[in-house]
Amino acid sequence: MAWRLALAGVGMGLNGGPTQALTLGAAPVERTATVGSTLQVARSLGFTLGPALAIAASSPAGPGDGARAGLALAAAAACLAVPLLALPGRRAPAAPERTTDTVPT
Repeated sequence: MAWRLALAGVGMGLNGGPTQALTLGAAPVERTATVGSTLQVARSLGFTLGPALAIAASSPAGPGDGARAGLALAAAAACLAVPLLALPGRRAPAAPERTTDTVPT
C-alpha cells in the first residue's frame, strides 16, 4: 500500500504546480486568492473523497468486482466533469484603463 500512496503523492506533486500556474494565470488579478484556495479545496476533496467513494462502491459489489465498480465510478465522475469544462466562464466587466500619465492643464 505504501508504494501506491507514494505514487499518488508524486502524481499530486507533479500535477499541482502546473495546474496552479495555469489556473492563476487565467484568473483576474483581484480574484487570485479565491481561485487559488478553491483549487486547493477541490484537489483536497478529490484526494480525500476519491478513495473513500471507490471503497464505498466496491463494498456492495463484493471482493471480486470491487476494482471494476471503483473504475466505473471514476469513469462516471469523469464523464460528468467533461461537460462542465465546456461551460463558458463568467467574465468581469471591463474596467477603464488606468494610466499614470497626468493630463496637462
